[in-house]
Amino acid sequence: MASEKCTKKVSSVMDVNDRLLAGTPAVAGTTVGKACIYRRQQPIVSNEHLTEEQVESQLAYFHQAVATARQELQSLSRSQSNGDVRDLLYAQIEMIEDPELHEKVEEEIKSNNTPVDAAIHKVFDIYLGLLSERENADSPERSVDIIDTRNRLIQILHNDENEQITKETIIIAHDLSPREVIKFSEQQVRGLVMEQGGESSHAVILARALQIPMVVRVEQACSRIPAGKVMAIDGASGKVIVDPSAEIQDKYRVNDLSTVQSQSTAVQYETADGHPFILRANIGFADELPAMLASGGEGIGLLRTESAYLNNGHLGSEQEQRSLYEVLLKETSPDIVTIRLFDAGGDKFFDLGQQEQNPNLGWRGIRMLLDEEKLIRQQLRAILIVAGRYPGRIRILVPMVSCLEEVTAVKKHIADIRQELKEKEYAVDADIELGIMVEVPAVALQADAFAREVDFLSIGTNDLTQYLLAVDRGNERLSNLYSQRHPALWSLIQQVSQSGDATDTPVSVCGELASDPVAACALLGLGISELSMTPTALGPVREELQGHNLQEMQQLADRLLESTTTAEANELFANF
Repeated sequence: MASEKCTKKVSSVMDVNDRLLAGTPAVAGTTVGKACIYRRQQPIVSNEHLTEEQVESQLAYFHQAVATARQELQSLSRSQSNGDVRDLLYAQIEMIEDPELHEKVEEEIKSNNTPVDAAIHKVFDIYLGLLSERENADSPERSVDIIDTRNRLIQILHNDENEQITKETIIIAHDLSPREVIKFSEQQVRGLVMEQGGESSHAVILARALQIPMVVRVEQACSRIPAGKVMAIDGASGKVIVDPSAEIQDKYRVNDLSTVQSQSTAVQYETADGHPFILRANIGFADELPAMLASGGEGIGLLRTESAYLNNGHLGSEQEQRSLYEVLLKETSPDIVTIRLFDAGGDKFFDLGQQEQNPNLGWRGIRMLLDEEKLIRQQLRAILIVAGRYPGRIRILVPMVSCLEEVTAVKKHIADIRQELKEKEYAVDADIELGIMVEVPAVALQADAFAREVDFLSIGTNDLTQYLLAVDRGNERLSNLYSQRHPALWSLIQQVSQSGDATDTPVSVCGELASDPVAACALLGLGISELSMTPTALGPVREELQGHNLQEMQQLADRLLESTTTAEANELFANF
């Protein structure tokens, strides 16, 4: 297999227009480094015909490659504390362990006497073809993950290891898989530039979690940027500068350092004119707590309990769940811990055996839980037992709600389990709060009705945006349409906020929008003063909120509501 490496060829003369390249902002931060062109080459596979005597050994090679790939991904996951990173790694583990995948590769080897590397290539290509043919096909993002997994298995078979990337370089690539981004992070690259990618692509999510400055959608970056050239990038503005002046290099290096420092600076939790706000963290594992606490998070605004499933292949016993909740409550005392019920489905799993035509619109979240009664009752029992020991500190959050009947059903389960616990003389928190995720437009439009039935509303802007705009948020071909700055989204958020005010129901935002410092200001301007985000965003968001008074934020929100296009909204963000 041809190795993946930094290309050493250098373009002869660079056009003056190529000194400043425009891209799409992805991960804030500035940095300077030498360009390293990374091209993922197609694997070279065998074309021979196996003898019957060779079949068994080829089957064994396949299982050995799967085991090696699994160990590699598990090792990578253990080295990561960020939940988003680990979620994507576990999704790749699920992919290589899929029983249907194994069955098809084995069948190809046994029935057609195909060598193992060619069998893997053929079966994976069948899935890639199915993805491209589906009317509502998964995005190219999913294809990147499949191709990377296919190539890695073949690479293991050929004992063909990647060439090490030089430290402190800036990687230029057409696209990147989750595994590649993590590997580059371990090799201490300075930044990432991609020709493809949207703001919610897997590569961007990981780069953001790993704090690697990144610019995406830079046209023909691999051919326009000479390998080895000094370059500077600004992940907040989308600028890519080739062969920058000494002055620009100094400026970008200074900004890079100040960005890192600002994330650990302790500040008060008020705007410039004394308006209070609360910043909480979205986490999936206990080992993310140090980053949250170091950044001054005021508790957990979203605990992704499905991360345990991705880690262990099951949700965990009641005792295992209780142990996790106990650790989180002890470490975050006296702050709130918001436990979201198991949220599976959509794009969170790669299950070749149970694909749905429209997974993001399918059997997921509370829809799945209400069908799997044993699962939801086990989790609610674990939560309620721990809540009895820490009264007033746990909130329950229900994902993917679309109708009031689902809220009623969850309430009945809680009441039944609470009564069972009382009869067994467990301590019970009679006032445990129940909230719902506002991520389905129907719920946002009926927010006043839902607000009267629950204790709080938490807006999940990632899914709310894709459902509102009818855009698959992982589809790179539609990345120009998927924007959490779209004026319609701001109107819907305002409606939810107003419904909360009218019913005296707290409203928070826990989607990616809350991690954007300017967006956070606009959300406060709409009256939403509780935000939850990835731990690494806590410092920058708090710093931005402190730097403005409430009136400025309200003016920003008003102008966003008056805008009619995403371009107008982007301009407001840029000029704030």
